[in-house]
Amino acid sequence: MVQLATRERVDAFWSSTLGIDAADLHMPGVRVRINPPERNSWRGVYILTFDKSACVFAPEDLLAPIQAATADLDADAVLEHDTWQQILGDQIHLMFGPVVHHYRDDLTGMEPDPDARRINPRDADALTALRGSVPWEEWASAGFTAQPAMLFGIFEDDRLLAAANLTNGPDASSDVGLVLHPDARGKGYGVRIAGAAARQALLLHGVARFRALASSAPTMAIAARLGFTEYGRNLAVYLKGGDLLRI
Repeated sequence: MVQLATRERVDAFWSSTLGIDAADLHMPGVRVRINPPERNSWRGVYILTFDKSACVFAPEDLLAPIQAATADLDADAVLEHDTWQQILGDQIHLMFGPVVHHYRDDLTGMEPDPDARRINPRDADALTALRGSVPWEEWASAGFTAQPAMLFGIFEDDRLLAAANLTNGPDASSDVGLVLHPDARGKGYGVRIAGAAARQALLLHGVARFRALASSAPTMAIAARLGFTEYGRNLAVYLKGGDLLRI
């Protein structure tokens, strides 16, 4: 279980990122707002939930119809793909989520992995080969297109089997993303490389965030194995003509 101070820290992060009061994150019901200024040109809908509370952010021209369509819905319903398919129909390019947000703020038991190390410029070819072995959507959703501050890898000879990164989350370099080579799946590499990145985030900032698709049993299992605690969920609805941002 994460400490109250960490929950408050996370709430402050979302308050700053989304431009709302931290208390609004936990008000029961569904509230629809215009996308924050930093994303006001983004063609997409972002839904963030905590328990019975849901904050929905949308382009200004879609605000009124979305408010009307979600007026009688609850937080669980606005995380469903079918809900947005009914509301937005063929305007949708793709949907990503629901994504479960997990946090850890305790370094206890997070021992260094002797085979996990920082990736450096000399590993460029190995990183490129790993990039070519996974779908682009998987690479992007794990944050590898977001100029990560740190990269970590587990190698077999010169082949990169697992890679993790740290991008901005509740603090700089505190959000863990990972990808695995197809040959490495189901062999424990995910837990090891995620643990290495999370340990570094904890050492630097005292908190690590790990986001996992609710539908991905292996990724959810990594969060559980590493002792992360769930705190919040989101769904991103990307509309046609919009950028595929990682939010």
